[in-house]
Amino acid sequence: MNNSLQKALQAFNQQQYMHALQLLSSHTNKTADWYTLNSLCLSAVNRITDAEQCYLQGLRLHSKNVGLLDNYTNLLCKQKKYADCIQFCEYNTASLSLEKPRLNYIESLINQDELLKAEHFIKETSPSQSTLIRYHWLTLELYERFGDLKHIEDYFRTELPAQLKGQFHFVYKQACNYRNLGKFAEALALLQMLLKQQPSAELHYIVGCTYYDLQQCEQAEAHLKACLELAPNYVPAHESLNKLYWEHAQSELMSSYTQTFKHYDANPVLIHSQIGQLLQLDKLEEALLVSSEATQSYPQNLDLLHAHSIILDRKGDEETAFSLLQRLVKEAPHNARYSIDLANFYIQQGEYSSAISHLETAVKFNPNNQELWAYLSIAWRLSNNDKYHWLTNLDKFVKVMELPAPAGFRTFADFNHQLQELMISLHTNKLQPLDQSVRSGSQTQGHLLQRSNQLIDLFKTSMSQCINQYLTQLPEDVNHPLLARNHKRFVARGSWSVKLEEGGFHANHIHPQGWLSAPSYISIPAEMSKDDATKNGWLKLGETSLNLGERESIAREICPEEGQIIIFPSYIWHGTYQLKSNSPRLTIPCDIMPLK
Repeated sequence: MNNSLQKALQAFNQQQYMHALQLLSSHTNKTADWYTLNSLCLSAVNRITDAEQCYLQGLRLHSKNVGLLDNYTNLLCKQKKYADCIQFCEYNTASLSLEKPRLNYIESLINQDELLKAEHFIKETSPSQSTLIRYHWLTLELYERFGDLKHIEDYFRTELPAQLKGQFHFVYKQACNYRNLGKFAEALALLQMLLKQQPSAELHYIVGCTYYDLQQCEQAEAHLKACLELAPNYVPAHESLNKLYWEHAQSELMSSYTQTFKHYDANPVLIHSQIGQLLQLDKLEEALLVSSEATQSYPQNLDLLHAHSIILDRKGDEETAFSLLQRLVKEAPHNARYSIDLANFYIQQGEYSSAISHLETAVKFNPNNQELWAYLSIAWRLSNNDKYHWLTNLDKFVKVMELPAPAGFRTFADFNHQLQELMISLHTNKLQPLDQSVRSGSQTQGHLLQRSNQLIDLFKTSMSQCINQYLTQLPEDVNHPLLARNHKRFVARGSWSVKLEEGGFHANHIHPQGWLSAPSYISIPAEMSKDDATKNGWLKLGETSLNLGERESIAREICPEEGQIIIFPSYIWHGTYQLKSNSPRLTIPCDIMPLK
């Protein structure tokens, strides 16, 4: 490294990035080291696009340079440009023979849900001492994405090197795994140990959440408040406190926001959260006041403008809301949420071609967003477009199946008696959740199927058999949002139990981040019958949440039976008729995602 490059490196190490860039700009001999250092300086002053271009220029001349490959793939991961990292590594195969780019590639595969490929590469990787921590961390991340929490538990016990077992972040990961398994006491013990070693807002938050899991609400509240004392704008803590107050102390609702804004400068991210909570509580006047002030203080903040448009629409000022949404879509065409809400306006006005145009543009940027496809299904149906039938084809895509008896049981009904008792015991909340589709009912917390429980494991086996059968029966179509992602392998990404009481129902909804929805029916009241003209507690498909009046259409109605699972694409609108029974309607819904 010559003298001028050495001076630039010295300036970089002293965090004098602009001075380093000046020194590099006069350098004529652009070696691989020059491109690496110049790119690092550009990244340090947040000129990310320029840094990426500089790396690529250097790699065109020095395609196998270790420094360039290490740092370029690292930048892509830091920027969460995982698809770009995968594409680059698979084009520049030399990168996969190098340890750090290979780990960046594996991280990208995990985050893009290419889990089988990530598993192959991680098994073929032998880490050096310098990458040992990251290798084992990525291995744990991979099995977490697989939902294989018991493997993670075993990994900590038998495969994680001894020198890593006591490290802070690995202990934290182990605690989170215990919590996901439903082993809350074990999780809390580790978290409290870490909290004594290294107090932080995040630790107080997760300790508070674990106390909530244990139904120890006073301790949960205390730790969530302690989190906010250290980090007043920690949005998850505010929202978790509000959830706690909704269930146990409604007089305290929104109080954490009030206290924070009283003592600290306003933060636009926290204001956006505050507005969202007010909307969930249906406090439109207060939400309008907050959003009006916020959009004046932060006129370029698109998320606040979007929240303001929602409130204006609900208050009846459709014209202003529509104008705001047009601006948002123009400024952020990649944002699915803005496009969906604008399309909603066009659908309400009967301008289906305009809705379709915006949605089809947005789906190019967000091909797996189920809500975009759900709104396209509405616009296509209302405009008599054949694509509606191509997309929704209920005969092919909606299947009612009998759950098979788990091992050791003669029938599923024999097993189900024990499962019913377990599910009932898990419904500890009395109020409907603040942010879900359930009305007059309760919903369990966390990922139900990840809990460490023999009955849940047996249920998973039965459910998986049905889903595997469903996947093998699907046709092929590389352009279809359901079929193109079917690789005959799946993982359950979300699961919970819902207990509907007298008068309860599911509001019409879809699952934006899902792929398949798969509710299983664990307990069905005797009053629910295929002969019931009122369709008490039935599942209905096709009717939207848009309140379109005579333009609404119920495509199919199903009276579920105990021991059945109903599988359908997550973009198909679904809800239920009101339950009229003193006995609960008990289900285990599940979000299924494809593996590739």
